[in-house]
Amino acid sequence: MRKLNILTRKNMTANRICLENVVLLIVLQTLGGLTEALIWRAEQGISYYSNYVSISPIRFSVPADRGEAVWRFRASKSPNSCDVKTVSIFLQYGSLPVVNPLNEKFPEKFYLGRSHLVHLNVSSNNVSASHTQLFPQPGDWYALAFIPESNDQITQKGLTVSCKYKFSASLEMKELPPYDHLNINQVSDLKLTGPLGHGVWVGFKVPATALTVQLDATVTNCSLDSCYLQLANLDDETGQLMITNCSNANKRNCSLNLSSPLLGFKHFVHLQLLSGNASVEVNFTAEECSEAKEPADNSTFYCELQPSLDRFQKPGDFSTNFVRLYNDTVQQNEFLLSNTSTTVVPFSVERMTDIGGTLGVKVSFKKSDVAEDQNVRVCGQVKVNRLPLLTDDLDLCANVTNSLRVNSSSEGEDGIVSSNVYVPYPEEGMWQLALRLECYNATNSSSAIVECVNGTQNVTVAVNIDSCVDGECNGQGECREYIRSSDFIVFSSCVCTAGWRGYGCTDGREAYSGSSQLTEVLLLTISNLFFMPAIFVALHRRYYIEAMVYFYNMFFSTFYHACDGDRIDKYVYCMTKYSVLATGDFLASTCSLWVTLIAMAQIPIDFSSAIQMAGPLALIMGVLLDRHSLWVIAVPTGVGLLLVIVSWTKRCCSNKRCFPDKRRYLWMLPGVLFAVAGAVMFAFFETAKNYKYIHSAWHVCLSLCIIFLLPPRRKEKGYLFFSGDVSEL
Repeated sequence: MRKLNILTRKNMTANRICLENVVLLIVLQTLGGLTEALIWRAEQGISYYSNYVSISPIRFSVPADRGEAVWRFRASKSPNSCDVKTVSIFLQYGSLPVVNPLNEKFPEKFYLGRSHLVHLNVSSNNVSASHTQLFPQPGDWYALAFIPESNDQITQKGLTVSCKYKFSASLEMKELPPYDHLNINQVSDLKLTGPLGHGVWVGFKVPATALTVQLDATVTNCSLDSCYLQLANLDDETGQLMITNCSNANKRNCSLNLSSPLLGFKHFVHLQLLSGNASVEVNFTAEECSEAKEPADNSTFYCELQPSLDRFQKPGDFSTNFVRLYNDTVQQNEFLLSNTSTTVVPFSVERMTDIGGTLGVKVSFKKSDVAEDQNVRVCGQVKVNRLPLLTDDLDLCANVTNSLRVNSSSEGEDGIVSSNVYVPYPEEGMWQLALRLECYNATNSSSAIVECVNGTQNVTVAVNIDSCVDGECNGQGECREYIRSSDFIVFSSCVCTAGWRGYGCTDGREAYSGSSQLTEVLLLTISNLFFMPAIFVALHRRYYIEAMVYFYNMFFSTFYHACDGDRIDKYVYCMTKYSVLATGDFLASTCSLWVTLIAMAQIPIDFSSAIQMAGPLALIMGVLLDRHSLWVIAVPTGVGLLLVIVSWTKRCCSNKRCFPDKRRYLWMLPGVLFAVAGAVMFAFFETAKNYKYIHSAWHVCLSLCIIFLLPPRRKEKGYLFFSGDVSEL
């Protein structure tokens, strides 16, 4: 009999777990209302991730009072012969997601906590992935996509198949389910039915101006002995549905705790009986941070809510200071902290003007203001749309990333100690800075809190929105601003140099050494001196136009590579605008090929000048349209070779013998080999890591092939091709 009872209890437990899953399914089904809106977003391109500039963002606007939002993402490739890639998609409420697929080091004192951050992976084979958000917060939601792979291969455009990857998105929104609106701190009666029913949704709103640090949902008066009750609420920080089960609720209260609830937003709780029918009492109790002069009891902390900081907008994007404005005069944010209260300083981050920058908060005070026999510690936290939990058992100075800690025993600059925290791409909404003062003995090794001698401490608070990190990139890059997609999403990002990486160019694990950068600039510039022999040979053989083009090529290639490259300013020299140098370099390279082939064709002098001039006139348009295109090199090379073949064939037919002489072919063979080797290296073997070596070798091959391919000395009357006089070579 005892064994039978044990088996029975096991079966009952298994059935109960199964029943809980059924109830959870019912909870989700109650949200399956009518679709109210369906929004499709057109496809846009995706890039390989190298830095934050590589992202492809989209913004969605979610209206208030929506029960469910379903995002669907799909990635595609073109053409179909391209490889299938995994595409990373991040979705977040209120601002751009902070992503770090390369595991780069962030600057110190960065707060990276995000609300509702969702990560999805989709394949570029048109198979969609979706994310469902219950009771989505109204406002802007941001999605971004990229391919989390490195691609340092340098290929000529048009030489290989150009694979394009795109992603599209849709948003489906559904209406709120029927719910009972309850007021906080008011007891309400609800009638519940068993598991076959759908339960009851209860909704309530926390005022935006409230100092609510905690909510307790308490259910009482469940009349059945076996009254099993399930409470489900949406965790508004993780966005996940949380389940709480209570048994024998008639013997004790069934409670659900919501810490630091969202202020100014609706909250929903689902109540479901796992068996039977019952009438219950529900009470949502708010624990407030009291603004009274003295705490109401030992469990309530006294708060001093400051007026919201004013905005002082400076010229330019992401240039906002949060200050006090008195009579159109900017005042420093100074607050008098008390050891018996917590000071709360709110400020508003706007959706369009702020979220693409970096929020910086700094707290400081003078060491001279502290009593001699005491040390002072000022602690703080920042949170968005919610108040930090300020109960006595929580130390705000805990080692968390969104906290500030200023200690009078620390070393300070000019007698001022300070602490700061940065929030990249801060979420829109009302941010709260909570500050608290604590004192302890300066001579006692114990850090036990004691009464402050002065009782107060004057502190200075600096809050601002800047691009990148205080408008800079650690001296290892350039801070730039970008506008992306049709939504005109504006954000700032560091473009790092010399192998530095990260949000603020603070990750130097792959940074290039000074010797490596010096080697790069010397190789890429000095290798152009190999054009000097080609210039002298051209002058000696009376190819003056060709010599001028080779000098032009050497000059612009040298100064282009001195200006180009992933190097610090010390190893970069730009004699003029980068675009001018780049255009001159690409035009000179193609013109060098063109005039060499025209010289080899041995076209009569009456036409050669016109043909030589026609090439640069056409090439300049191609270079300006797309200097990286394969056609910029392929077209003049193909046309030049065709002229060579036609001219040589005509001479062979006219002279009744092979043209040019066989020994001339042998002399040209090294030039052809140099040209082929340079072309193969240039087209197939260049990567970001070996660029300085391969491209320098390309310079050498290009200049050396000219020496062997230029025809013999030009005579004043017509051309004399090689006929046995080796001195003409």
